[in-house]
Amino acid sequence: MPNNYRQLVIGRGIMGAAATMHLAAQSDSVAVLGPTEAMATADHAVPKSSHHDQGRNAHSLDEDPVWSELGATSVNRYRELEKSTGINFFEQIGYTRIHHDRAVVERSVDHAERFTGNRPEVISGSDANERFPFFHFEPTETIGYQSQDAGRINPRDYVAAMSASASSQGAKVIDDHAVEMTVKDDGVEVRTAGGNTIKAERVLVATGAYATFDRLLPILVPLHVRGRTIVMVPVDDAMLSELDGMPSVGCHPGGDRVRTYWHPPVKYPDGRTYLKIGGGPEGPQRIATLDELNAWLHSEGDPVMADAYRAELHRMMPGLDLSDTITAACVTSETHSLRPYAEATHDGKIVVLTGGNGHGAKAADALGEIGASLMLGKPWPGKTNQSQFALPVAAR
Repeated sequence: MPNNYRQLVIGRGIMGAAATMHLAAQSDSVAVLGPTEAMATADHAVPKSSHHDQGRNAHSLDEDPVWSELGATSVNRYRELEKSTGINFFEQIGYTRIHHDRAVVERSVDHAERFTGNRPEVISGSDANERFPFFHFEPTETIGYQSQDAGRINPRDYVAAMSASASSQGAKVIDDHAVEMTVKDDGVEVRTAGGNTIKAERVLVATGAYATFDRLLPILVPLHVRGRTIVMVPVDDAMLSELDGMPSVGCHPGGDRVRTYWHPPVKYPDGRTYLKIGGGPEGPQRIATLDELNAWLHSEGDPVMADAYRAELHRMMPGLDLSDTITAACVTSETHSLRPYAEATHDGKIVVLTGGNGHGAKAADALGEIGASLMLGKPWPGKTNQSQFALPVAAR
């Protein structure tokens, strides 16, 4: 196996796969390093992905225009990637943003229209109850509904599609994981758990929550890593029929109610069909060490938060049977700006790309393009700018 590359990506998750795809399209001698399946809770792979998953929200209905642009740019490329790889990962089932403040919904709609050219609907709670009879909305709530360019992605299939695209353009996949990284005069040297030493002119690190704990980087990446909980609700064929047409959901109800996101029913690898609910940022579980992170990802999450999510499901979907639910743990990586970190350091030899803030999956393609541009010294893509993705001064 050759051990010298121009461009090396560490991390084969959703951002790392995207960066590798964009690098392979513009450069030769590209490799990506990471374990093949890092999501299973039963194995001992480190680092892991955030959690076993079949669905993430995809949309551009965001209050922050940066996330709106990143989402719109990425969603716009989904179909082309599916066609070129033969791997389908996107369902255009629409997305609803439920909020107690109409002004927030209006701003989100403005951003989505700006970056997609299509204006989502703004619907009152009363009207939305007629539009979506499987939900129960409060009359005071406002609903933004993005029917086009929005829905759900299967993150594992999305990674597979981006990885297939990268491989077809010559990228090398190294099924191992990094344990040490040293900056040299002529590049970067990486030592792996498998005992290999890999040299590269430049290295992009996209290891998610591990970026602040695994000590690969010669700088401190200040991430607020928070343990999250998800609840999986088994759905039988009768209920599946009743929920036909259900969009993906983001709910910000205000008051003492927990903030949540939901995915309509989808089949999981165990053969069962589940509706998923999770949430944040109210969860109390802050992770401070690598051992805590690994232990959390092997747990069943926080039972108190699981109860809060079940209460929200019962409130908004009173017909759903919640007698047999499954809970699991996941994590989010939050930055000081609530936007991703994307910055080149050490004279451009290292690029940091991390901090999904709960939004990273849908926007992976655009984030990968940004990471690749930093690696290659290309102009910053899109309408965002580097200052919006910068590490805090103290971290550089």
